[in-house]
Amino acid sequence: MMNKLTAIHQQIKACTKCSLREGATQPVAGVGEEDAKYMIIGEAPGKMEDKTGVPFVGLAGKRLNTLVELAGIDVNDCYFTNVCKCRPPANRNPRKAEVQSCAQYLQQEIMTVKPEYIITLGAVPLKLFSSNGIRQMHGTQFSYEYPNNGEVCVIAQYHPAAALHQPRLWAVMLDDWDNLPEKVNTGYIIVEPPKSYNCTLALDTENDIDGKLGQWSVAWRDETEQLLVAPYYRKMPIKYGKDSLVIFHNAKWDLRVLQAAKMEEPTNVVDTMIAAYCLGLGRQDTKDSSIGKSGDKMVGGLGLKYLARRHLGMAMKTWDEVKGKPELVPEYNAEDSVGTYLLFEKWRKDLPQHFWDIDTPLLRVIMAMEDRGVMVDPDFLKRFSENLDKQLAEFNLPLNPFSPDQIRSYVYGTLGIEPWKFTDTGAPAVESEVLETIDDPIVQDILAYKGLYKERGTYATNYAKRLGIDNRIHCEFKQTSTATGRLSSAKPNLQNVVKEGEMRNLFVAPEGKLLVRMDWQQLELRVFAALTQELTMLKALEEGRSIHQETADALGLEYKDGKVVNFLMLYGGTAWKISQEFHVPIDKAKEMIKTYYGAFPGVRKYHEEMITRAHEERKVTNYFGRTRRLDAMFAEDWRVRREGEREAINTPIQGAAAEIVKLAMIDLHFKYQAPMLMQVHDELIFEIEASQAKAYAKWLEEYIPTLTEINGVRFPIDVGFGRTWKEASNG
Repeated sequence: MMNKLTAIHQQIKACTKCSLREGATQPVAGVGEEDAKYMIIGEAPGKMEDKTGVPFVGLAGKRLNTLVELAGIDVNDCYFTNVCKCRPPANRNPRKAEVQSCAQYLQQEIMTVKPEYIITLGAVPLKLFSSNGIRQMHGTQFSYEYPNNGEVCVIAQYHPAAALHQPRLWAVMLDDWDNLPEKVNTGYIIVEPPKSYNCTLALDTENDIDGKLGQWSVAWRDETEQLLVAPYYRKMPIKYGKDSLVIFHNAKWDLRVLQAAKMEEPTNVVDTMIAAYCLGLGRQDTKDSSIGKSGDKMVGGLGLKYLARRHLGMAMKTWDEVKGKPELVPEYNAEDSVGTYLLFEKWRKDLPQHFWDIDTPLLRVIMAMEDRGVMVDPDFLKRFSENLDKQLAEFNLPLNPFSPDQIRSYVYGTLGIEPWKFTDTGAPAVESEVLETIDDPIVQDILAYKGLYKERGTYATNYAKRLGIDNRIHCEFKQTSTATGRLSSAKPNLQNVVKEGEMRNLFVAPEGKLLVRMDWQQLELRVFAALTQELTMLKALEEGRSIHQETADALGLEYKDGKVVNFLMLYGGTAWKISQEFHVPIDKAKEMIKTYYGAFPGVRKYHEEMITRAHEERKVTNYFGRTRRLDAMFAEDWRVRREGEREAINTPIQGAAAEIVKLAMIDLHFKYQAPMLMQVHDELIFEIEASQAKAYAKWLEEYIPTLTEINGVRFPIDVGFGRTWKEASNG
């Protein structure tokens, strides 16, 4: 081992001055030169790096340039180096002994450069500073006590080369660098609770072992800007002043804990989970770790522990570390309040107006809907479940419908189908989109079986499990889960209840009441016309004519095909998509698009403008100010960028439609205390006294279109009422 290390040291001597960065306008801070704000540490030199003595050249270096620029970092404020100064054989990752043998040289560099931040690229350099892995730590910061050099802030990032082999990591890296952490003072003092609060404060609750309010705390700043924390236990009085703004993280959780304890509730509430969502943070994993108190180490999402570690450099205890140790709960809870307060303090100046006007008031609307729930007919659910079981039992499939390998063998082996779509691993795809194109009885039976099986799990099993003693389902509505700003629902998901079939008969009104349903008329298509300012479309809407018929007439198609073309173009349709949909040659599809643009020149102008903006700004903003970063526009592959162009075209349309629905919900709740039960796509469902249902539906029909308009375009609705959702849907 000593001989090997000696040889490594000899190799190191030839490349210890790799301190220049390709692309820098002047030499960056190196050994013996000025201090650098950032020291960026890679794994080991590659072949070109070893040859030129310059770190981070080649494709990975180009990607690093993009990331550094995205973070707003001046390359001349950086010192670039490698954790291991020699190039291991075959460009493999350096071994532990090799890294350790170079550690003294890296330490010398750190002591000389004295960086404010160290950015580690990949798992190898991270191991010198943390025992945690790159998947857990990427995009976050932590403090490290370096021998003889004091404390340094370390930011863990994926190595840019990883995205060359795992393209999906690129979006994660973009998010990590676009929101690069910075140092924040997280110190606080524990004090006795004051008699009342007339300031901005953060509040966090914990449940005791019996499920009731246990430890809770409040964090705020005094007149000297000192951060204070007042600990509480169980039910104690708290008084809010008229100027109190109360910050929660996942406010629905804490507000319901306070409600259950019969505590005074604040009226002026904001939520840092919603704030993070509005700022486009935590998007790389749509799941969040804030529901409940588990999974706090998950990377991504909108969990408090992750956001605090990432944006504040605050290493908070997890619930798993505290569970069963009641003496640690007060500190754990205090950290939650402090983290919540500091996150809002950091983000407040950057919050978009829709956070205040739409997202924040919508929280109370959603909570009211969840509390009401919707009644379900248990007899219908039982019959529906039994019928599904009967249909599933009638199948006699020769293979396991849930085995991709068996299906792949049958489709591409037995049937000899030529594969045209592949998985990330390169295997021929067997997803529904592929199987639906195959005219074979066994394949079609597989699709039918899986559809029925999913229907049983989604509706029969899941709904029965969620049914309360009042025969009502109280689902969870989420406002922080989609990229476009649309609401979603879970436990159970009501968004997948289709209009066709009998499932809507499951949802019923109680005795003496009826369900009133309102549904916006072709909402996205009307938004499309409003945003594109396409005169032919606008005139058709004004005169009560169908845009779908206008399109059908222009292209010489039937009405239903005109409708398909409109929605394809609304989603940034391409000749390839039209060719697939209508089974026509590409040339014919291109001609259809040319004719469409000729009939609707405003659409062409809108498409061109949005594509240009996507390439220039790499983000898109809807009419109401909600912004989405277009990760695909950073990609080198033209096919991926094309997907980003389609997102740029469609996101403002979907997003504006979502805001129109939410603005109506807010207005109806706060002005009229409307008894809303559900929001599903462009529909709202209400529970109204039977004697008033018809008049209520008529009032909605007249009132809702007056609430919002875009470029002079209003958005009418259809209404209906009935004993079931199905009856109400039929008018």
